[in-house]
Amino acid sequence: MKRLATLFLALFSLTLIFSSCSKDDDNNDPDGGPKKVQYKIIGSNDVNITTIVYMEGDDYVSKTGDFGKEWTSPEVSVKQIAIITANAHGTTDNSTLKCQILVNGKVVKESGVSTGKILTTNTSY
Repeated sequence: MKRLATLFLALFSLTLIFSSCSKDDDNNDPDGGPKKVQYKIIGSNDVNITTIVYMEGDDYVSKTGDFGKEWTSPEVSVKQIAIITANAHGTTDNSTLKCQILVNGKVVKESGVSTGKILTTNTSY
């Protein structure tokens, strides 16, 4: 049942990502080439990140497991849009989760903070 709930949350998050993406080219590399980005997920001390989906090149990378309260990707290349989504479990209604997209070590996009026992977050750049 837990696995089904996690799968549902991952699919729901992907649906939100695709529906929230805009068509503006404001964030594209001026040279039109791929961007080097890093993804970061940050939870409060009582959070365990369980599902991570992010864009690398033209493909989605999906990871499941027990990642603890914080996770950072290696630097990856993205061709058009950088996307990150994550699901986690918290122990209280005050548990929090957010994600960030970094370019050259600087945060260029950050999600709003998700709160509760079942957490989901996503953002795109």
